Amino acid sequence: MSGSERPRAAPASGPVRNGPATGRAGPAHGVRQVAPAEPVPDLRLVAPALCAWAGALLALSAPAQVRLPALVGCLVVLAGAGARRRWAVAGAALVTASAIACSAGHIHGCEHGPLADAASDRAVVEVSARVAGDPVRFEQKGSFPAGARVAAVVETVTARGASWHVRGRVEISASGETGDRLAGLHVGERVRLVARAAPPRSRGDGLTAALKPQGDITSTAAPGPLDRVVNAVRSRLHESLRHNPDDQAGLVPSLVEGDVSALDGSLKEDFKASSLTHLTAVSGTNLTLMLAFVLVVARTVGVRGWWLRGLAVLVVVAFIGLCRAEPSVLRAAAMGVVALAATGRRGLGPAALRHLSCAVWLLILVDPWLARSWGFALSVAATGGILWWSGSWRRAMSTWAPEWLAESVCVPAAAQLATQPIITALSGSISLAGVAANMAAGPFVAPVTVLGLLAALAGVLCPPLGVVLGWCAGWCAEPIILIARACGRLPTATLTWPASGWSLAVLSCVCLALARVTGRVAHRPLGCCALAVLLVTGCLWRPAAPGWPSDWAVLSCDVGQGDATLVRTGRRAAVLIDVGPPGDAAARCLSEQHVDHVSLLVLSHFHDDHIGGLEEITRHARIDLALLSPLESPASGARRVRALLAAGGVPTRTARAGERISVGQVDWQTLQAHAPSTTAGAQALESSTENDASILGRITVQGISVLVTGDLETAGQDHAVAAGLDLHADVLKVAHHGSARQSPEFLAATGARLALISVGAANSYGHPADATVAELNRLGMTVLRTDLNGAIAVTPAAGGAVTAVSRR
Repeated sequence: MSGSERPRAAPASGPVRNGPATGRAGPAHGVRQVAPAEPVPDLRLVAPALCAWAGALLALSAPAQVRLPALVGCLVVLAGAGARRRWAVAGAALVTASAIACSAGHIHGCEHGPLADAASDRAVVEVSARVAGDPVRFEQKGSFPAGARVAAVVETVTARGASWHVRGRVEISASGETGDRLAGLHVGERVRLVARAAPPRSRGDGLTAALKPQGDITSTAAPGPLDRVVNAVRSRLHESLRHNPDDQAGLVPSLVEGDVSALDGSLKEDFKASSLTHLTAVSGTNLTLMLAFVLVVARTVGVRGWWLRGLAVLVVVAFIGLCRAEPSVLRAAAMGVVALAATGRRGLGPAALRHLSCAVWLLILVDPWLARSWGFALSVAATGGILWWSGSWRRAMSTWAPEWLAESVCVPAAAQLATQPIITALSGSISLAGVAANMAAGPFVAPVTVLGLLAALAGVLCPPLGVVLGWCAGWCAEPIILIARACGRLPTATLTWPASGWSLAVLSCVCLALARVTGRVAHRPLGCCALAVLLVTGCLWRPAAPGWPSDWAVLSCDVGQGDATLVRTGRRAAVLIDVGPPGDAAARCLSEQHVDHVSLLVLSHFHDDHIGGLEEITRHARIDLALLSPLESPASGARRVRALLAAGGVPTRTARAGERISVGQVDWQTLQAHAPSTTAGAQALESSTENDASILGRITVQGISVLVTGDLETAGQDHAVAAGLDLHADVLKVAHHGSARQSPEFLAATGARLALISVGAANSYGHPADATVAELNRLGMTVLRTDLNGAIAVTPAAGGAVTAVSRR
C-alpha cells in the first residue's frame, strides 16, 4: 500500500463513529465502525390482529343472524386467498374467522341454557355457586340503597322442579343484612341460595345472569387451599399497613393487588388528573416495573440463565394469583410480559409488534369481551407505543444522558402519546401533566410493589416483620402520592377536548407529529430541554379559552354525575349551589374561574353527589354562610357536612320557605324547603323522600333569574305547583340530573328559555331520560348538558335575553 493510499471505510446507510476505546484490540487506525441499524418494525401480524379484534366486535355487537354469514364469508375469502397463494389475506381471514367462531360460542353459552332461560323469565331459582371475586361494597346513590355485590360462578341451578349442572358467571347483589352477608364472603367459598334471576345489566363482561337473594345465603364449603393462601396474603397486606397514614394504606394495596377500596376519593381524582390512574388498577405497567426491578436485583446477586427465566415466570404466576386470575389480570400479565421482553437488555423493540399481535389474538379467543373493553384498548395502545417508539428514543437519548434517565423519560412518553386519543375519547380532556407525572412516579412503583408483596407474605409468617415491610412500602409510596397531588393541582393538569370523531382524528395526528418530533430531537440535549420547558409552561399557564366569557353570570360546572352551580357575586366571589361528588371537580371549577370566596353555599340535600366535594371546597375557598336542607338524611352525610363546616368555622342556617338572602347585587329566595309527607310506597324508597326535601330556590343576578331544584322528584315538584309558588325563571337547573321523575306542570310553570342538566357521561342511571329532554324541547327550552357540552356559562344579552357558551 502506498503512502497516499488510505483504508476505505465500508459503505453504510446510517451514521458511523469510531470504535470505543477498550482494553481489547480495536479496528485498524482510521477505520470507522458502522453503527447498528435501527430495528425495522415487523408489521406483518398487526393487520391480522386488528382483523381478529374487528371480528370479535362484530360477533358481540351484531344480531345473531349476522354471525353465520360473516363466518362463512371469512371462510370463502380464506379458501380463495389460499388458492391464489395470497397468504397475508388468507391469514387475516383465518384469524377473523376464529375470532367470530369463538365469540359466537361464548355468546351462545351466556344466552342459552337453564340459567339464562331462568334469567329471561325472571324466575326464582336455587343455585350452588363458587365466589369468584372479592365482594364490593357500594354506597347509596339516588334511589339505589347501599349494599354489596360479588361475582360468582354458578355450578348447579334448580328451577321449576328440575336441576342442572351448569357453569355460568353471575353477579349477586343485595342490600341490608343480606348485603352485609355478601360482603363477608371469601373468594373460593361455595354457597347455596335462593334468588330471583334477571338478565345482567350488560352482557359486555360475559355474565349469564344477575341474582337477587330472596333469603339466607348458606355456606356449603370453605375456600380451597390455594384460595385460602391468596386470601390470607391479601388480608395480611392491609393489616401490615395499619400504622401507615390513610393515603399510603389505601395506595399500596392498589399498586400490589389492584384493590382500590381504601383509596381516598380526592386522591383518585388527583391520580386521574395526572394520568396515574393505571397504577391504581391491575395493569401491565405494574407487572413490567415489578419484573424489571426483580430481575435487576437478581442479576446483581449473580442469577443467570434459566434460573433468571424461572424467577421471571414465578413472579408472573405470583402476580396473577395475588390479583386473582380474572380476564383483566390475564390481559395485564400478557401486555406486561410483552413490554418487558421488548424493552429489556436484549429487547426486540419494534420487531416485538408481532408478539403483541399474537397476544391480542389469543386474548380475544380466550375472552372475546375484551374486544369491547376500554382497558384492553388502553393496554394494547400503551404496549404498542412503547414497542414502536421508546427503544429508538432511549438509544438516542442515551448518547448524552444516563440510561436510567432515558428509560424513565421515553417509556412513559411513548405510552402517553399512544393512549392519549383513547383517554380523551373517554374523559373529554387532555392531560398535560401526565408525561411528567409518570416519569417522576415510575421509579417508585417497583419498590412499592415488591415491598408490598413481601409485606403481605411476611405478614402470614411473621406479622411484626410484615408491619415493618408495610411501613417501608407505604413511605416508598409517599412520593407517588405527593407527585399525584402536585400534578393534579396544576392550573392546566387537564384541558378540555371535544370527544367527537373529527377532534379525535386531529388529536391523533397531533400525537403522531409529536412522536416524530420527539424522535428527531431525542439525541439533542437542547431540543429535549426545549420540549421540557414547553411542557412545564403548558402545565403552569392556562390561556383563556377561545370564546369563553370572562363576565359570566351563571356557571354550571362539569363535575360528572353530580351538581355544582356558580352564580357570580364579585370578581373572585360567587354563590355556590351544591359541591358535586367526592373529589376535587368542583374545587377545580372554582379555581379555573379564579373564585376563592363563596359568599353563600347552598347544599340542596345530603346525597353524596351533591355534598361529596365539600372537603376540597373548604380547603380552596372562604365560605361566609352555608344554607342547609331541613331534612338531615342520610344521617351520615348530614353529620359529615356539619363536621366539615364546623371545622372550617363556617356559620350554618337551615333553609326556610320564603326567606331571602342578598349578597351584593345577587338575591336568593328559598321557595320550598321541607321534609315532604310521603305515601307508604314512597317511604320504601327513602332516597325519594330525601330528594323531595331538596331546597327549591330562585336566584337573580344581572337581571337573570335561575331556578335551582336539587334532586326534586315528581312529588316534590307537584307540591310546589299545588302550593301556588311563583316558579318563573329564565334558566332552569333541571332536577335530579334530568331523570324521568319530572312533573310536566312544574316544567311548564317555570317558563324557562334555557335548561341546564348537570350529569355524568355514560352514567348507569340513564340520566338524562329521553322523555325529559323531549318534554323540555316541547316547551321551547334550549337544553344543554354537561356530559355533552362540558361546563356551561350563562351571560345576559340585550333585550332581557340570555346567552349560553359551553366548553365543548
